[in-house]
Amino acid sequence: MPFQLRPADGGMLYTETDLHHYLPEPLNMITAALFFIPAVYWLIKLKGFNREHVFLSVATYLLLIASIGGTIYHGLRQWRIFIYMDWVPIALLCLMASVYFWHKLLGKWYYGMLALLIFIGVVTGIRMFMPLRDIQLAISLNYGVMVVMVVLPLALLLNRMQWRNAGLVAASLLSFAVALFFRVADKWQWVSIGTHFLWHFFGVVATAAIFAFIYRLNDPASSESGKNVNVSI
Repeated sequence: MPFQLRPADGGMLYTETDLHHYLPEPLNMITAALFFIPAVYWLIKLKGFNREHVFLSVATYLLLIASIGGTIYHGLRQWRIFIYMDWVPIALLCLMASVYFWHKLLGKWYYGMLALLIFIGVVTGIRMFMPLRDIQLAISLNYGVMVVMVVLPLALLLNRMQWRNAGLVAASLLSFAVALFFRVADKWQWVSIGTHFLWHFFGVVATAAIFAFIYRLNDPASSESGKNVNVSI
């Protein structure tokens, strides 16, 4: 990638980034906007906020915030606030999902809080020991750790549920793995437009699948999906 000025938002450069254009990352912007599809779908389906699906309702608003932040961040590269709107809601969503699945599995919130403390320790270690010049890899590792924190209780929960709706979880995890690969691969500059946009595309698929699973998990009509599974919240 040829030498470029640093973006006004102080964020990182992607292979697609061209600060000489009004829209420095058009493809990244368009694919970031795809997150509006599941966000708006669930906003409508839950009628804004559904007391029978509290977690999913909160998750939908976090996804909506991330959609707005990611689209403007990649589209204009002007304001730092949109960087935080892009990744902070997703990080919160992953952490909440870990606590949520532990609660579903064991009926105790403190197991989830313990997992959260472990995650914070691991992420702190990554930030301390990863070279500062490889910030992209450090961020990708953070995303990977967040997913592991979700997958462990989720796998145990699926086992208790006799693997009901496991196809949705498998689709979500596979899509996320592909997405994460393309996020890392962007710095390899395989193509002039980069591959970060595929991180968004497959991320949308992963999000849509896991949201559908959470809805079915907490659907009273699906309460027979497993033994001793807490179907509240």
